[in-house]
Amino acid sequence: MMAQIFLSIDARTRASWLEAFPGLITGRMDRATGDEGLVWVLQPQGQGAADTVKRVGGSLAARPLVLLADEPTEDEAMAALAAGAAGYCNGHAAPEVLRQVAMVIENGGIWVGRK
Repeated sequence: MMAQIFLSIDARTRASWLEAFPGLITGRMDRATGDEGLVWVLQPQGQGAADTVKRVGGSLAARPLVLLADEPTEDEAMAALAAGAAGYCNGHAAPEVLRQVAMVIENGGIWVGRK
């Protein structure tokens, strides 16, 4: 499994993320890490999905990116994927779901919610 890198505006960590990936790397969106791996980005409140992907994606050297949203919507999911994200997921997803998202994307797939 690839390294799991979680970025947010304040380098936060959630218990479900730690349970899913005990060795995860956290960081701030404005200081994207150079580590190789699957990048998870927590969408800031008030910022659109496409803007968030574009803001962070340019510094990731084509690494796969999953956008996490605390209030996910279908429109935002489509915008994230159109902007280049490999996945879109609820930021409060259960650890099992997070691991499943990682597996799908690491195997070349894309991830969106059930709808």
